Amino acid sequence: MTQPDPNQWICVQNTEGRWSVWPADLPVPAGWQAESAPASRKECLATIRTRWSDPRPEALKELMA
Repeated sequence: MTQPDPNQWICVQNTEGRWSVWPADLPVPAGWQAESAPASRKECLATIRTRWSDPRPEALKELMA
């Protein structure tokens, strides 16, 4: 079995608007969607910080709107 490259990550987002980093060499889990090209973990975390300004789940944001 090939080990994932620990230096290559992608940003992923789920249907509730939550973000995470995921190893670029592994399949994206069900319920999540790739949102970036492969990059370092540090670069992915920086991308997430700029794109995920409200950590509340989408359902809660809609309820509070």
